Amino acid sequence: MKLIHPTPAQLSTMVKAMSAVVSAEGRVPPLPVEQASIEAIQRHLLGQAAPTRAEAGPLPDDLAATIVDPDLRRLTVQLLVILSLVGRRISDEKVAVVVEAARRLGIEERGVALLQRAARGQFKRIAMSLMKGFVDWWSPSGKAGIGDWMRFIWWMLPQLHGKGTARRHAELAARYAALGQLPEGTFGRALHAFYADNDIGLPGEPKSVPWVMHEVYHVLSEYGVKLEAEMLLTAFVGGSLGENCMDQILFGLLSYQTGSPLIGGVVAEGLLDPESYFAAMARGAAMTVSVVRGWDLWAVAETDLEQLRAQYGIPPLAEQERALVGGYNGLLTGPGHSTPADWPGIGQGRPAAAMA
Repeated sequence: MKLIHPTPAQLSTMVKAMSAVVSAEGRVPPLPVEQASIEAIQRHLLGQAAPTRAEAGPLPDDLAATIVDPDLRRLTVQLLVILSLVGRRISDEKVAVVVEAARRLGIEERGVALLQRAARGQFKRIAMSLMKGFVDWWSPSGKAGIGDWMRFIWWMLPQLHGKGTARRHAELAARYAALGQLPEGTFGRALHAFYADNDIGLPGEPKSVPWVMHEVYHVLSEYGVKLEAEMLLTAFVGGSLGENCMDQILFGLLSYQTGSPLIGGVVAEGLLDPESYFAAMARGAAMTVSVVRGWDLWAVAETDLEQLRAQYGIPPLAEQERALVGGYNGLLTGPGHSTPADWPGIGQGRPAAAMA
């Protein structure tokens, strides 16, 4: 995600557009969580120490005339997509405002297409689209072909693996296990500890996966694996990415804020804390190195972890924040949780559960 500090005129127009989304162009009152999100976006993503107060109303007439820069236009649309979901309900009216803003700005944004699918309850199609995006990342070429899909499926079906594969897996597992022998404080030792502490199989071990990108992001960001922390991680990862940034961001918002059924076993609603969430996105956007493609784990395994974070431009996590986002509550195997129905962030529109 490319962050840009807008001019005062641009900021005013962007805030009006944000308010138009959360108020469905003045038809519903913005929720406290939506107002807080608009202010947190200004502080953390738009570089504003004193955020402008949002007022309910229509999309500004000068949207396209004021927001001219292509990068700022895309960022504006991405922020509008995010704001359409922070109210915990997927509202057709709010989605329509996002679609119209993207049309006026001439921006074709993957996040808008995914948002429209969510409004139609097409969560399986969203999950498949996100999986395709992941295989694209995994592909050496950056664009998944039939060979990449076959390799991905083959990895996921261990019953197809023969003795040669088992041997190579054992060698891979041994290489990752050796990270645990590195000195305390090194990145490799911390990565190994993350696997061990959370009872995750190392790559090459039975029922493991061959990639470490997700776990690497956990270690670099310092976000743990309880649900609230996983949501912050999706913001951090999304902020660090380019054109596919909305894949991660929307996965987090749909899974942990609206309670949409993207992955079996995870049911969570209302976990978004605007201040922490957009701070996490800004931390990810500050990263100067991509760990998605062409990055060599082994080249930095022995590097001091704090030094590596500084080298990658990752802002430090406040001690108070670290205390809130550590721990484990069974993300992949437990039932998840939902905040009470009278939580003040509940929004207008159809319940997400009714759209499955």
